[in-house]
Amino acid sequence: MSDESHPPAPNAAVQMLVDELGVESTRELVEIYLREFGKLRDQLASGDRKQQRFAAHSLKSSSHHMGAVALSEMMARFEERLEQPAGAALDATEVAAVEREFEVVAAPLRGFLAG
Repeated sequence: MSDESHPPAPNAAVQMLVDELGVESTRELVEIYLREFGKLRDQLASGDRKQQRFAAHSLKSSSHHMGAVALSEMMARFEERLEQPAGAALDATEVAAVEREFEVVAAPLRGFLAG
């Protein structure tokens, strides 16, 4: 698909990627983000604070690049908490909230890929 015939970007952050990298490279990044979420979600659900912190950090950055501001901010709060010696690990309710917030941004990203 040529750059001229791509569907509109789902948000300003993805449009910036399209402008900087082109449509095909942006689509690759979107595919990676959507694919990697499952692995990172599993790390968040692991109960292991070190794995959770790594996953929160990764999702904070990648979500920001995908325009998932609320998810990125949620991950920043979790990462900060997990860095504290007395910071509690994430529980199932928090992981479920992450999944819900991910779906808010994932649907339009999937639409961008399908178009």
